[in-house]
Amino acid sequence: MLCIGFIFLFQFFQEPKVEGDQSVENFYEKVGSEKTINYLIIGDSIGRGSGASEPNKRWFQIWENKMKDTYDVDFKRHMVVQSGSTAFEGLNKMNATPHLGSIDLTFIVFGENDRKYMTEKQFAQFYEGLLRQVKKDYPDTEIYTLTESPLDNELFIQKITDISAHYLAKNIDLRPVFNESTYSAFELTTDLVHPNDRGYQLYAEAIFQETQNLMNQDTQIAVLAAPLHDDVNIALQQSSAYTHASHPYKGIYWYSEDAGETIKFSFSGTFLGMKVKSHPAGGMLDIYIDGQPVRTLSTWWPLEKERYLYISSGLEKGIHQVTFTVSKQKSIFNESGKAEIFLSTIITEGTN
Repeated sequence: MLCIGFIFLFQFFQEPKVEGDQSVENFYEKVGSEKTINYLIIGDSIGRGSGASEPNKRWFQIWENKMKDTYDVDFKRHMVVQSGSTAFEGLNKMNATPHLGSIDLTFIVFGENDRKYMTEKQFAQFYEGLLRQVKKDYPDTEIYTLTESPLDNELFIQKITDISAHYLAKNIDLRPVFNESTYSAFELTTDLVHPNDRGYQLYAEAIFQETQNLMNQDTQIAVLAAPLHDDVNIALQQSSAYTHASHPYKGIYWYSEDAGETIKFSFSGTFLGMKVKSHPAGGMLDIYIDGQPVRTLSTWWPLEKERYLYISSGLEKGIHQVTFTVSKQKSIFNESGKAEIFLSTIITEGTN
């Protein structure tokens, strides 16, 4: 069945500015003059402070309080975060977020989830693409990249380090902070991944110490340098224009709860993702590109949430076919008795 669906083009790229407006006070100057700091966190569950026992125990709240006590500054915080997310999802969520005005500082917090779905080369494309997007949208922002404490893949860690250095972003590695602590990983985390209150206290202290060190120097904020890796000026395109399906869309979603039902799309480009509604009864999809199995992805989530899920990248340039088949498998977390799929669009490469 051929269906003429809808296509959304996301083209948020402006002409790059190597540096921000020199007449605008940067983050460090604003702190020094006791002005309100607008800052942004783009990240995963650690980025949003999951694991803290209460809101004021999250790393960014502790950091804010330390900064207020020391420098008498106020903060306005913006959050583009999602538990379980990758840099690919972060880039998509950024593009779906209305412009936030002036941003003085941006935290980028990814890596621990990315390593489960992609290689370090694939990760680098979206991590660098996200950092570039931040500097294009907010040319006057400083950037702090956090290397998360549980991340143990040295190839991913090196990519974060190299990309940060290339753009003069300030990388704060939380691994040695944990490793050099007198506490064990069991005493610093809720599940050996997410820091607990004590762990986030260490995060905040390390970030505060680095901020203080940078305040005492003639620090240049992050810049939009020439690309370090290929294909990092990323435009995103969403499409619901399928080529064949067991049945048509119902509203804005292709819905199914029957194993074996399929929907197929044709797309052009080197990467692929999908936008879905994740929820407590979410089912799983077996995904094939050009007839070859790629991965099985779950749409289960404890809360109903729109998600942008990474599928594949590094594909040959040109036309590809993707098939989504409702899987017989079911998430071990799904206790609903159902396995429902709500597929909104595929996410592919657009044009700048």
